[in-house]
Amino acid sequence: MSAQSAKDLIGLFSDRFAAGDVEGLLELYEEGAVFPNHHGTAKGRDQIRVVLQGYVDSGAKLDFSGQVAFETGDLALVQNAWTMTPVSGDKAPGVTVEVARKQPDGRWKYVIDSPDGAALLAK
Repeated sequence: MSAQSAKDLIGLFSDRFAAGDVEGLLELYEEGAVFPNHHGTAKGRDQIRVVLQGYVDSGAKLDFSGQVAFETGDLALVQNAWTMTPVSGDKAPGVTVEVARKQPDGRWKYVIDSPDGAALLAK
């Protein structure tokens, strides 16, 4: 299954994260995508794979509670509210800031996926 709208991306991301499907997650990203977070910026699928594998391997659960998506032409701005619950049980909330692009085949993929959104401003 692929994202037929920018808003579809988060449902696919959520399902694949819960399943521990890192390769499936990577299918949601353009080859040259970037993934800035509080640890730095992963560039390209190979670096993003390492970051996503770390999240999956941590055993944390990820829940999304709200979303907005604004599409214009082949670009979209997407924001998602999330809560991550690590194995310790302490909950950590956040909001993503993402840019997605419609591919020539009609699927949408992430170009920029910043899971820490506004929290990066505090750095």
